[in-house]
Amino acid sequence: MAARDCVARTLVRNCLLGVTILAGPSAGLADDAPWLVPYSGPSRDDIDATTLDGKVLCGYQGWFNTPGDGWGNQFVHWGRGLERPGKGQFTVDLWPELSEYDPADLTEVPGLKLADGSPARLYSAFRKGPVLLHTRWMREYGIDGVFVSRFVGEAADPGRSRHVNQVLANLREGCHRDGRVWAMMLDLSVGGRMRTQAVKDDWKFLCDRVKIREDSRYLHHQGKPVVLLWGLGFKDRPWTPEQGEELVRFFKDDPKYGGTYLIGGIDPHWRTLKGASRPEPAWAAVYRSFDAISPWDAGRYRDDASMDHLRKEVWEPDLAELKGLGKGYMSTAFPGFSWDNLMHRSPGATRIERRGGEFYWRQFAIFRELGVRTVFVGMFDEVDEGTAIYKVTNKPPIGPYFLTYEGMPADWYLRLTGAASRMIRGDDPISWTIPANLEEPKR
Repeated sequence: MAARDCVARTLVRNCLLGVTILAGPSAGLADDAPWLVPYSGPSRDDIDATTLDGKVLCGYQGWFNTPGDGWGNQFVHWGRGLERPGKGQFTVDLWPELSEYDPADLTEVPGLKLADGSPARLYSAFRKGPVLLHTRWMREYGIDGVFVSRFVGEAADPGRSRHVNQVLANLREGCHRDGRVWAMMLDLSVGGRMRTQAVKDDWKFLCDRVKIREDSRYLHHQGKPVVLLWGLGFKDRPWTPEQGEELVRFFKDDPKYGGTYLIGGIDPHWRTLKGASRPEPAWAAVYRSFDAISPWDAGRYRDDASMDHLRKEVWEPDLAELKGLGKGYMSTAFPGFSWDNLMHRSPGATRIERRGGEFYWRQFAIFRELGVRTVFVGMFDEVDEGTAIYKVTNKPPIGPYFLTYEGMPADWYLRLTGAASRMIRGDDPISWTIPANLEEPKR
């Protein structure tokens, strides 16, 4: 997949939702909304929330809706017009395995059937049940936690902020119940009308109203709350170096809202200002002002040869420079890719083969060999772009085009991620092939 396709991904997301950037993050929120109340229910502390070291953390989109879920009347992010039998268009390339979901949390897709003739159903992340099931899987398979993907444009939109904040509340509760850690991934993929003030206002809202920094399961590093600021410096995004500098200064130095451990989610070619990075020289200083770098590598390689090329040209020199600067590094791993339905492409046109998980596993082996201690998995639930690692069925609905896990068990990539986590921490030795006997989930 071309790099320009990879960085265009979130522009498509905004089109799917019709996002506008007109109001503040608290628009239309009731004072007794669940995300405004500190979590006080059952809590576990299985995973150390004081450090990024030795962690494998999944990006979590949580952007799915179904009619009647309490938010709206559409299959948001599953497709367009699916409410009309036979006339909709799916925008996902994978179908979740739904046998463990509460039937009350599932909605039938009109006119769509499974191979056994039963109705095809989908879940909504606006409802708590599916999200709590996902965090339970993280515990059972040994996945440390999540970065909550929060599109600042959605958070500022009065029609969408309720969903975004409810998913945050659901995920926060799940991380407490299952002893996982969580942190914010603030995604700056928005149209030209976005301003730095909207980003600041959303963080202020999260600090003042949601009080995320005081949450015992919120991830810290070097005594600071972790924030992944994703999307500065890409060619197809409107941000300027001056705006980037302003945002970094705010998150790091503001007397009330600063003091974060700020990770930059940026293009892999940030050192050379090539690839999909903006070429203006001023970006060099912005990139190096982050506390850590997380290059967005998803889609930048598709086989062993291109993976090795990126290792030589990007990962190794990245690590060498950042070590000298005293900066951190969070690599990105992805299991494969496909967005044929989303981009209206012919079946298989955009596919990056998973190879039964060996493509995914090899990335972790390289990271371990390079001494990388923190890995971002993109993504836990991203079926739109075919990068999901959660449970996916090998028996999708009849008719539309969907990929599967190629006969591997529905939980295969959860198992791989748990095993890779142990390898990154050093609990297990490095292995260049998938271990013969992966651990069973801990119920």
